[in-house]
Amino acid sequence: MNLINQILKFGKTSLPKARNVEAFVCKNSDRINDGIGATNDIISNAQIGRELVQFSRQTTTIAPVFGVNYEKNVNQIINNHLDKIELTKNLTDEQKKEFINNIKGDESSFVTFALNGKPSLLINGKNQFIKPDKNYDILRRTLIVPIKDKEVKFDNTIILNKKLTKETIKDNRDFYINKMNLNKDATIDEIYNELIGHNSPLKENKEHDLIGITLGYSPINCIIYHLDQNIPQNIELRKNLDTYKKTLINTLLKPDSPYKNFDNDFKKEVAKQIRNIGNKENQEKTFNTKWDKYGFSYRNIVPDDKHDQKLIRNIIASYKKTQSILQEDT
Repeated sequence: MNLINQILKFGKTSLPKARNVEAFVCKNSDRINDGIGATNDIISNAQIGRELVQFSRQTTTIAPVFGVNYEKNVNQIINNHLDKIELTKNLTDEQKKEFINNIKGDESSFVTFALNGKPSLLINGKNQFIKPDKNYDILRRTLIVPIKDKEVKFDNTIILNKKLTKETIKDNRDFYINKMNLNKDATIDEIYNELIGHNSPLKENKEHDLIGITLGYSPINCIIYHLDQNIPQNIELRKNLDTYKKTLINTLLKPDSPYKNFDNDFKKEVAKQIRNIGNKENQEKTFNTKWDKYGFSYRNIVPDDKHDQKLIRNIIASYKKTQSILQEDT
């Protein structure tokens, strides 16, 4: 399989009936394998314990057994301990059954989110029994997606942790302002209120970058994926990596670009990252960095070490919280 096949599937991305739902925001539908790869300076042995980490001179990789244990803990919490999760503690047995069905394929996303490991969550169904409160806001949307020769409706629920989403906005303030065409002086609260308002861009399936960043994904990878979804979706274009990269850059710079409101520094940096796609020195950091098991279903097209570091800290913290919940029964 050539590199471009590894990066993105051919054809327009659509939301299928099969899960996982979050995977169709900023990556293709192919599942990725266990483990987390990151550069050696990301996390120290003292932070998470030698039993969880495999070390080499060039990379630090969370051991495969950690992925197995994380998934095991997630499944136990989903099946036996929803009453210990703030969002689901008051659900009836019937509501729990419906909710578990709606998060199939997104179990890790839910648990990581519920334990404050990611800013927002996108799941199947209307989930009317999940209510907004002082910690969470809820958005519901219905998508009409063309599949083969017919249009199919899908209901989604987006749950936002207010505090963590505002932190994400703060970290990416210029992006939100420019992408949402807001006043340059907009406060974090003003941006957040627009994000969850009646005309929320999160209700649009086409806003891959905005949705992905709000879900806690790597900003640069969400941006490149969004550009990919704005170029012709055909095989021939993607057979040649250089042609593919030039097409992405042309889409970035054209007058009607999705990023026409962004300054030249932003465009130069994104173009630089696009030119790095497929560079030999970056491949280990990208395709060996795999986050699906931990609730972050996006494709690492280019390295994002700073974001990787943040994800690893959040994943470890979430894992420790699952351990604490399960140990209450022992």
